[in-house]
Amino acid sequence: MIVHEELASVGQRMLWLMNHYRGGDGRLNYPLLLRIRGPLRLPRLHRALDLLVERHETLRTTFARRRGLLTQQVRAPEPVAVRTVQLPSGAEEELRRLVRQEVETPIDPTVSPVRVTLWRLGAEDHLLCLNAHHLVTDAWSSRLLTDELVHVLGEQGSPLPRVRWQYRHFTQWQRRQSTAERLRADREYWLRRLDGVVPLGLSRVAGSPGPRPGGNRTIRLDLDPATAGRVREIARAERATPFTVLLALYYLALHQETGCRDLSVTAPFASRSRPETAQTVGLFANLVILRTQLGPDLALADLIERTKLTVTEALAHQEFPYYLLPLNDGGTRPDRFDDVVFQMLPELPPPISLGDLDVEVVPPEITGRFDLELVVLPHRDGFRALVQYASDRFADDVALRLASRYETTVGKVVSTNAS
Repeated sequence: MIVHEELASVGQRMLWLMNHYRGGDGRLNYPLLLRIRGPLRLPRLHRALDLLVERHETLRTTFARRRGLLTQQVRAPEPVAVRTVQLPSGAEEELRRLVRQEVETPIDPTVSPVRVTLWRLGAEDHLLCLNAHHLVTDAWSSRLLTDELVHVLGEQGSPLPRVRWQYRHFTQWQRRQSTAERLRADREYWLRRLDGVVPLGLSRVAGSPGPRPGGNRTIRLDLDPATAGRVREIARAERATPFTVLLALYYLALHQETGCRDLSVTAPFASRSRPETAQTVGLFANLVILRTQLGPDLALADLIERTKLTVTEALAHQEFPYYLLPLNDGGTRPDRFDDVVFQMLPELPPPISLGDLDVEVVPPEITGRFDLELVVLPHRDGFRALVQYASDRFADDVALRLASRYETTVGKVVSTNAS
């Protein structure tokens, strides 16, 4: 039963188009994986999942066209269907195969935005996958859901905070005239900031502007604990964040690859400056273009300072929808501004003890959502960097060379600045 209907947000409308053209391989899935060890009682798990779906409307929101407009259809809460798969104890390789198959299988958001699977490898060993379409979630939302699921599984006495704002309230706010007036200053900032900007054109560097057979591929780089520690030390010394330092080093690698000094990299930002959104599950994440210009003999400290200013200003204007920026010349350009993306994910929480249960967040192996994306994943042993690329847009040698340049640049800077 549908209890509310609301027009989709700007971000959802753009993602819907991406889903139509590029969602067939599951790249718009947003899975949350939890390894649960201990005597998991299934009624306890079902109660926790049902509560999450009851609290957050997006987890029971489907999508349809109404009079040509994309519409959110919020449905009444129902018990969550959990597909349970029994595996032999210790069948880790088979588990990885099945998880990969699940996260790569598209979710149909016209039917349900969420799919839940529980793999059982024994009486006290489970892997839970809450797989949601990106139309209804983002990285911040995944952390909220993790915290709430752990809270309920742990049967803690204190109630969860009330959700004051549902996602449909955000879309209503987004359409208000007062919101348009508020965002006008953001729009003017971006038009000034991006005046004369052009995409990096890395696909043209590859020498193959047209499509060619291929799929999505990943190059993995591991930055050891000592390297990660030095990056954090440099960030503290420059009063910056590790995100800023690692982005500055990405600028250097891109400059080496393209020869360009006017560099623009697109990054997902949380876009949750309104306090009402803090406990709301939904698609708030927005892309911002981080444009920085390198001088001919720019020292690392100066580059970090320029990058820090770029990031700080972008944070102040992050709410203006990326897809409303008039930057694509009517779609005539062969490349786009989200061709080159940089993203640093938050560090995964440590394993959590819930009395008789131990819960650990497991990073999923997901397909890159952009044509070329550098993703940095902090973890206890350092940083893992993934260069994910669409091989029908970027030649393998270009992606491999860029990954090598980045790894070399980080290593060189860290060793040069070692005390």
